[in-house]
Amino acid sequence: MGHRALLAYRRDDATDRSTDDAGDSAAERGDSADPPDAAYDLHRSHWGGAEFALLDRISADAPYAADTRFAVDPEPIATARSLADAAANHLDFLHHEAFYRVSADYRPTAFHPVWFGLEVDSDTVERSETVGHGALVEAVPEDANYFRGWVRGTKAVVGEMVDRGALGRGAAADYLADRVRSWTDDREVILPG
Repeated sequence: MGHRALLAYRRDDATDRSTDDAGDSAAERGDSADPPDAAYDLHRSHWGGAEFALLDRISADAPYAADTRFAVDPEPIATARSLADAAANHLDFLHHEAFYRVSADYRPTAFHPVWFGLEVDSDTVERSETVGHGALVEAVPEDANYFRGWVRGTKAVVGEMVDRGALGRGAAADYLADRVRSWTDDREVILPG
């Protein structure tokens, strides 16, 4: 089966070459924040979702963690994509265990793929889309099990609300997105766009 991960590598041509008043570039200042229009190449790892293992294995010296069992396929599956497009069209929220954004200087940030499907949590929902139907939540590996439990509990309550007719499926997805955003505080959340 594996522990699948999807990775978004910042494209070299998208590197922020802007400078501040002192002439320092964003990379020299340690500013790794990506502009909203940054472009990424998408790659796969068959085992990279295991306990966010690639956080400690991707670096400038090992951009694809090639000598590990968590190796990333260096051949991209898509190029020049935004993070929102990756979430909307390439990430399977049910089957990918992790998503990583890799900066131009090869610093990875891990995300939990949170699937909004309710067929397990609701008697009235028979099938939910898996691609483009969820949220990416910045991961804190030490809190991963707690967060996963919180998501399971929240989805169980939302599934019950759908069964009782208090929420339609569209409203349920909107509610889950709002709950994820409110829970995460200062963690980054990426929604399909």
